[in-house]
Amino acid sequence: MENIHRGEERVSTPLTVLLCLTLTVFLFQTLLENYIYAASYLDEALAALYLGFFVVSVLTNLEMRGTDLMICVLVVLVTAAGLYGNMRFQIQQDRAAVVLDIVSHFKFAAIYLGAATLARAPRFNWRRVIRIPALLAKAYLTVLFGFGVLNLFKDIGMHSEYRHGLRCYAFVFGTPGIVINTVLFIMMLLLMESAVGRENAEGPAREINNRGFLIMAIAVLLFVVKTRGLILAAASALLFESFLIEDRQEMRYRLGAIAAVGGILGFPQFQEYFVSGVKASQGRAPRLMFFEGGVQLFKEYFPFGTGFGTFGSSSAATHYSPLYYQLGFDKIPGMQPTDTRYLNDTFWPMIFGQLGLVGTIPFVILFFLVLWEIYRAGAKSGSRTIRFAVFLYVINVLFSSIQSAYPSNNSMVMLTFIVTLMSLYRREGTDGH
Repeated sequence: MENIHRGEERVSTPLTVLLCLTLTVFLFQTLLENYIYAASYLDEALAALYLGFFVVSVLTNLEMRGTDLMICVLVVLVTAAGLYGNMRFQIQQDRAAVVLDIVSHFKFAAIYLGAATLARAPRFNWRRVIRIPALLAKAYLTVLFGFGVLNLFKDIGMHSEYRHGLRCYAFVFGTPGIVINTVLFIMMLLLMESAVGRENAEGPAREINNRGFLIMAIAVLLFVVKTRGLILAAASALLFESFLIEDRQEMRYRLGAIAAVGGILGFPQFQEYFVSGVKASQGRAPRLMFFEGGVQLFKEYFPFGTGFGTFGSSSAATHYSPLYYQLGFDKIPGMQPTDTRYLNDTFWPMIFGQLGLVGTIPFVILFFLVLWEIYRAGAKSGSRTIRFAVFLYVINVLFSSIQSAYPSNNSMVMLTFIVTLMSLYRREGTDGH
């Protein structure tokens, strides 16, 4: 891997500016979506842009890493399986729904390929890239923290429901989950700034101590009160203590502790959403209905699946899938053509329902291959802040993919982009902090 000193010999100012702007846009995308509908497609547009860097690099150099080739092959296999389901069963007639669903499935892989290509052959100034986004992130986090504290003591209209007698902090988003996603990205910006450090004319770059801001971020995750926020706050606190306080190298047993805490905190939510809570008129929870529906479709359409845009995706909700009538979803509040709030809040049932066995196997391999590549690169980085970021990323993705449709969410794209850049960063002549 090339280090920053080599990379700065051929710095591209436009590329530095582009990366800085990208991180800034990602920081504020969820806020912009509240006021500008088109902002919801920014992550798709940026994923396509950075995929273009990967394609140009391959065509220019006429070579491709084995892992990148495998990712491309898996994408093609999954896409072929899904499109075969579309052509054979003709369930989703709207081509736009199919195309949008394909993009939603693979945008995290596309942004990974683009970010990894840039990070392996850096032509940008890392410190200039992160300087402005990190400064804005600190200001944003201060605002989030301030209103979060106020929300604990006074009803300021920034909460959703109540949990454990406390208001679930939602800021201006209306949904606490968006606060969690925003704070996670802010944490990644802070960790990246710490990893890159500050210019030092007398020697290696000096570390930027963002521990106070990281503690504020963990506090905001607690303010959300929701189970996902509590689990990620607990995981962040343990990673903070392990990497930034103790500088631990072995995490096997502590990751087991994180998994145990997640299981304890998550089990009541499992019962709430999959067994007995958020019930529809038929007495079953929507996520349980999606799981049962996915299994039913997996069996009925074995081994191919129903195709893209037909079950569990945002496209299937927007272009109301005929399967929902067949499964009786149209009679359930929150799952009806005019009320779709529960129709795109699941992930794995969507995968095995839409793609069947033929598409699910390569998709699972693709999903975990990208996670493994990011984890492996981060573990070799020699930086405890990068290891913090990579571990938190993997924990968040694994848990959130079970709990919601997170891998097709814009947050997955944002975090994959910045963590890929970080995981492949090398700094010469430092102590690895």
